[in-house]
Amino acid sequence: MKRPLCWIGLGSLTAAVVFCCLYPAWEWTFPVAALLGVTSIFCLLGRRTRPAALFSFSAAFMLLFCVFFGQLYADPARVLDGQSTFLSGTVLETGRASFLLDGETENGRRLKVQIWCNAEMVPDRFQQFSGTVRLSAIAATDRFDSESYYRSRGVYLQGQLESGSFSGTLQLSPLFWPGQLNDFLCQRIRYALPGKYSGLVCAVVLGNRSHLPEEQYALFQQLGIQHLLAVSGMHLTMLTALFSLILSRFVRNERLKTALLMVFVLFYMLLTGLSPSIARAGIMLLLSFLAQLLFRRADPPTSLAAAVLAMLLQNPFLAMNIGFQFSVCSTIGVQMLAGPFSEKLLSFGGKAVRSKTAARLIKAFSVAFCGYLCALPLTALYDSRLIPMAIPANLLLSPLFTPVLATAAGCTLFCPVPVLGPVFAFLARLFIDCFLGMATFLCRIGPPPLFWNGPAPVIALIAAAVAVGYGATKGGRRRFAAALCLAAIISCACISTQSLLENHQVHCYTAVFNKRLLQIFSYGGHAVVVGHLSSQSQIEQAALELRREGVLAIDALILLPASGSPRVSLSALTEEFSVGMAVWNPSDNLSTQTAESLEGIPSRISDSLGITFWQDCSIRLSGGGAVDIRIGAKKLLILPADCAILYENESEWDLVLTGWDTSPPVQAGILLCARDFWGKENQLPHGYLLPYGRGVRCRIPIEG
Repeated sequence: MKRPLCWIGLGSLTAAVVFCCLYPAWEWTFPVAALLGVTSIFCLLGRRTRPAALFSFSAAFMLLFCVFFGQLYADPARVLDGQSTFLSGTVLETGRASFLLDGETENGRRLKVQIWCNAEMVPDRFQQFSGTVRLSAIAATDRFDSESYYRSRGVYLQGQLESGSFSGTLQLSPLFWPGQLNDFLCQRIRYALPGKYSGLVCAVVLGNRSHLPEEQYALFQQLGIQHLLAVSGMHLTMLTALFSLILSRFVRNERLKTALLMVFVLFYMLLTGLSPSIARAGIMLLLSFLAQLLFRRADPPTSLAAAVLAMLLQNPFLAMNIGFQFSVCSTIGVQMLAGPFSEKLLSFGGKAVRSKTAARLIKAFSVAFCGYLCALPLTALYDSRLIPMAIPANLLLSPLFTPVLATAAGCTLFCPVPVLGPVFAFLARLFIDCFLGMATFLCRIGPPPLFWNGPAPVIALIAAAVAVGYGATKGGRRRFAAALCLAAIISCACISTQSLLENHQVHCYTAVFNKRLLQIFSYGGHAVVVGHLSSQSQIEQAALELRREGVLAIDALILLPASGSPRVSLSALTEEFSVGMAVWNPSDNLSTQTAESLEGIPSRISDSLGITFWQDCSIRLSGGGAVDIRIGAKKLLILPADCAILYENESEWDLVLTGWDTSPPVQAGILLCARDFWGKENQLPHGYLLPYGRGVRCRIPIEG
């Protein structure tokens, strides 16, 4: 049997993903592990079923290991939920209003805690902290977004800072030296280059994106090339190749050179913070160098399986980390599927391609296409969109990124050197300008992203990826055509079924920006937008969500009272979408920009106004800012944070959305309550917490 480690890694990854999705309700794992163990024993009786035996046995082992890991690390931390504890330790990371603490309690229990505080109290990295923190489970903070993210980093608790102090003395532990060196190099780069260039240099060389301008990240995201910002195998391979060229002039012994390259890979992994993508790439590269030392040939599938297995044994919750999932899927496409796919293209029609330039272009296209294809289901799952410009952008910009990375690395190393520093800084600015200019040009001429929601697009993309992979690795056009036909049948069945179901549903999207609510109710290409819409970030988020849902017409644009916040232009909504009516409170004075963007749109200004739309939809805006929406037989209620009047005209609601810090006494089937991260826990059985600045989607079927 070939590559047994691949089946072991696949079984372990599958079991870890299932466990992470259902944690902390892990009681089911013992009977499932026993069933998988019995299955593996039966599979061992037949020769052809040994891969299934390895898969089942490794899945059973990983399930039991996940339970053991959770009881050893996660469950003891969750016991401290709701307690005020004295903590002391080192600040590892900082945010706008939070910091990550690696500390210990008075009893000597070590904890990693995400602590929330006022913006002016945020310390510097690697400062020492001691104080009292009110702890709560991470699940109560952001259950819709970052629960799996925190667990993948070994953080199971959050806390509100009650009292404490920081000292400027740095911890001299060797564990913190790579991070301190990273901060030191970023500081030198920021002194040597303007912010437009220094943020990008720090991101692509050191993996530090805290200084990256938001417009640059948005540009990378719109083109589908944000993987260039995440330090991964491509970055590590390029920098290792540059280091190998330097070593070739001084070291003649190949085994010594390989050993030094392994040391460099380990150093770079620690310097960039051991993110999932760089850890995966580093382990695979180290295994490749180890094979060279042992006079063996490196096998990418086996190396990938070994890397996945090693990372999951270090932390099984890593299986639900988005970066880890993208890294694994992209590696499968680039290193396993791109080679056979390019060979098929080179020999298509029975004629081999003789031109070296054409062969190189076909190989480059195969790498970009297969890498994007394997990551496409994850993109549809997490971002709900497909980017048509991703493949051409990767083909055109990847060659330009090589000199950007090389000069950025030189600038990082030699920026304080009198002669070399200015030279590398000049070259870095030159290549970055060329790269960003080409990216901006491609973004302007390229088509906009295509937005898809729901499980049907994910299933369709997985079926297409499997069909292409089968056609690339197996011979015969008939088999490939049959695989494509089967994928098309599966895709059509899933998409048509989802379309039928969504015709009887209202898609409710809610986001909170500093207690400023944004609600979008979409149905059949139409939508109702309700919110404060007093900041550009809210308006951009609303436009993105409307595109994602395929909305063409906004039946009503209802502006909640801004409470003194200046109104900004609404042109991002009114120019792209057809707006049927705009409604706002008379106490809300519109700015000149807002009035110009609403020009020509029917407007209503009233304390209490009822609006009737198509499809049995009605909206009523009260003087206090509360909004009563009825779509079909569904009754929806919005209570903003600054609503002074408690809405009690109805006793029962299907959905209530509120910006209050505490849930109001309103009976509802579903209650979405936005409150501070450290507020009291919502005790309602159907109550959920809205994370600030993020969205919560729920679908409510229309009755009648």
